[in-house]
Amino acid sequence: MNIKKNIEDFLTDEEFVRWVKSPDPELDVFWLKWLQLYPEKREMLIKAREIILSMNFKTHHINEEVQEKSLNFILSKTSSVSSMDKIEEFSKSFIFLRVAAILVMLLTTTYFVNNYMSSFEKKSKQKVVSNIVKENPNGRKSKIQLPDGTTVWLNAGSTLTYPSKFTVKERVVNLDGQAFFDVVKDTLRPFRVNSSGLITTALGTSFDIDAYSIQNDEIKVSLVSGKISIENKSLKTKNTTLPGEQLVYSIKKQKSKITSFDLKEVVAWKDQILYFKNASLPEVVTRLERWYGVEIHLTNKPVKKWNLTGEFKKQKLERVLERLSFTENFEYKINRKTIEFKF
Repeated sequence: MNIKKNIEDFLTDEEFVRWVKSPDPELDVFWLKWLQLYPEKREMLIKAREIILSMNFKTHHINEEVQEKSLNFILSKTSSVSSMDKIEEFSKSFIFLRVAAILVMLLTTTYFVNNYMSSFEKKSKQKVVSNIVKENPNGRKSKIQLPDGTTVWLNAGSTLTYPSKFTVKERVVNLDGQAFFDVVKDTLRPFRVNSSGLITTALGTSFDIDAYSIQNDEIKVSLVSGKISIENKSLKTKNTTLPGEQLVYSIKKQKSKITSFDLKEVVAWKDQILYFKNASLPEVVTRLERWYGVEIHLTNKPVKKWNLTGEFKKQKLERVLERLSFTENFEYKINRKTIEFKF
């Protein structure tokens, strides 16, 4: 593992270029180990990686004028001298031309790299990184593509804040509410979600975070695929979850536990399915208000406790209320965005 003194050393390393263009597990291990040995070269490596990914190398041919001059130079050396003198003279000329050609190639390569690096640095400086805020009011859901290609499904009543361009060291976003993340793998830049002080870190995986911090005391992180680590900044505790596991964190108690979870119950919302499982009346009301962007008022209390299980795929509010009123025995009245329940 040789030390790279500058970016040009990376750009001329065949193994490095091959790793960037066609990564595989073996090369991943090699370069991650290299970074462990030379952590101070991390930023230089990432810049070289960005250069290779953002450009197409073209083969440069020798100018016809240069070819003609080279040929005339050789021909001008032929005269009426003896055959041995001609051979000796030709050999010297040939060596001279080889040296000249190497110098031209080195100068051209140096000019090309320096010129590209200069323009690359100028473009980097010109790009001002700003925060982008995606806010969904109640009744609206959205699908977002982050700068690195990661896909995020943002639920209603949720806000996602992220930079217009991620740094060379990490990818950090802030979430208030609920979102499902399908993270693009990048072994050099971990993906982190900050949700009310709970930090979820992933490389390439998919998971759901339910952090409606105002309404709920709990934050739920459910891992669908891959591997994530979850930590709390204030306590500096760290947990690792596996696919099918859910971490439930209490904001007030600042304690966490890991349990299993129902995949459909957790991620059905991103497929436009309103899903209830053993839901109480307050939970149903909160979900309906958030899902349809309405306000629900109870004119009186129900006779019995609700324990509702059911699903509604892409159903209008009227259809959902019609079905709920039949099964739970209540009347409802719709007045634009306000709904009254009477038991």
